[in-house]
Amino acid sequence: MEQKKNESWKKWLKNGVFVVACIVVAVLLLGGAAYLTLRTMRGCRSGNGQTAQATPTPEPTPLPDRLYSAEKNPVFAPDVDKLDLSEAHYADYAELLADPSRWIDLTPEGANGFTVIRSIDLGCSYVVEDGEYYRLGEGEDGKGLVDVLLTDLDLDDEPDLLYTYHFGANEDTLAKVGWFSFATHESALSGFAQRDGFLSLIEEDGNYILFRAARSVDYETGTFGLTLTERLGEINEVMGRIELIMDAKPE
Repeated sequence: MEQKKNESWKKWLKNGVFVVACIVVAVLLLGGAAYLTLRTMRGCRSGNGQTAQATPTPEPTPLPDRLYSAEKNPVFAPDVDKLDLSEAHYADYAELLADPSRWIDLTPEGANGFTVIRSIDLGCSYVVEDGEYYRLGEGEDGKGLVDVLLTDLDLDDEPDLLYTYHFGANEDTLAKVGWFSFATHESALSGFAQRDGFLSLIEEDGNYILFRAARSVDYETGTFGLTLTERLGEINEVMGRIELIMDAKPE
C-alpha cells in the first residue's frame, strides 16, 4: 500500500514539473515574440529596421545684407511725361510706366524732401524732388538702380546720393557707381565698371566701401535683396569725380 502511495506521489510530482516547465517555456516564447514584434514596429517607424535618429535642426536661411521691399511702393503715379525715355519705350510700356504699383521706392533712410524710385519693368531710376525728375545712371535697359546711400561725399554739409546701378541688354551689361549732388541735381558717373553681376555699398565710420554683390529678386513685386560677396575698395570724391581706391590683393 505504501509503495503505491510513493509511486502516485512521484507520478504527480513528475507531471507537476512538466506542467511548470511548459508554462515557463510558453512565457518565454510569448515574451520573445512580443519583443521581436516591438523591435519590428520600431524598425518600420525609423525606416529599414534601423534605429530612429533625432531630426537635425535645419540651418537658417541666410538673410541679405540689404533688402529693398515693395511694401514701400510710391503712393503717387509718376508723371510719365517727365521720364525722358525713348518713344519706343513710351509706346511699349506706357501703361506700366503710369502704374504706381510697377515702381519700387528705394529712398534711403534719413531722406528729407525727395524720393528715389525705379521702374520694376524697365529699370530706369529717378530722384523726384519738388515735382522734378532727375535720372540716375545711364541706359534704358538693365536692372537700373541697385543700391543707394545718403551721404555727404564731398564734405560740403549738403546731402548727396552714392549709388550703384546696372544697365545694358542680354550679355552686354555693366554695373557702375554714381554720385548725385542735390546742389547741382546732376550725377557724376564712375569710369570703372564691372561686367558681370552687381555692386553694393556699405558705410563704415564715414568711409564708403564698394562690394561685389549677389542679387535675389521677387519678379512679381520687385522686392530684391543684396548679399555682399567680395570687398573691392573705397569710394572717394576728387574734384567733382568719384574714384575707387582698390584694396590691395594678397600676394
